[in-house]
Amino acid sequence: MSLIDYIEELSDVYGIADFSLNQDELIETYGEDICKYPYAIAIGHRMLEDIIEKIPLTYNDDELAQEYLDEYYHSHQRVSKIAKKIIKYIENENYQAIELDVSGTNPSLNLKMPFSNKASAHLAGIGWLGKNNLLTTEKYGPRITWATILTNAPLAEYTGRPMESLCGDCDMCVKACPGKAITDLPDPAKSYDPNKCGEFLMSRKEEGRPIACGMCLYICPYGNEKTRKILNSKKVI
Repeated sequence: MSLIDYIEELSDVYGIADFSLNQDELIETYGEDICKYPYAIAIGHRMLEDIIEKIPLTYNDDELAQEYLDEYYHSHQRVSKIAKKIIKYIENENYQAIELDVSGTNPSLNLKMPFSNKASAHLAGIGWLGKNNLLTTEKYGPRITWATILTNAPLAEYTGRPMESLCGDCDMCVKACPGKAITDLPDPAKSYDPNKCGEFLMSRKEEGRPIACGMCLYICPYGNEKTRKILNSKKVI
């Protein structure tokens, strides 16, 4: 079995980014160590659908809110296990590979700031950054947890390119956000306000409730057939 076949077997979705194509920007943001390896393998792992589908109920049900919060963390653990299996395969092929964990760091790298795992997925062409600033795929929407593997394995023929946003005129996450942290702008750096998002989550904490939301993840029509049918009927997407 080839490396690509192995990655495909373990992952719900994956892509390969050639960091040399964005080297200057990456080094400016993260420092030279981010390009220590030429390729990034972005691994996407689906969160459990039965838990995601209950997100609208979590605002009035602390047990369900905690269930979603637990799944958020558990999904990161699961995708990290997948990454470690792929790293072992690469090392057995006599190449080097390291994982950037959920915090976007690795002890062997001296980075200016933690690396965003969704950035590797975006550069690999798996999806786009939505108005909610989440990496969104056509098939699963933003219901994905990501891991990044940096490697010098020969992967040039499998690399992708960033794709354009498919959000279009859709504003469902804008209207659904309880913290009013999303606005209807095409640039996710401007449409998403992390401070407002954080303020809403902290308000839940102050009320003694689980710090969980996820409405923008739930409502996105890419991954949610119910809302996709609504938008299709309006010919928005």
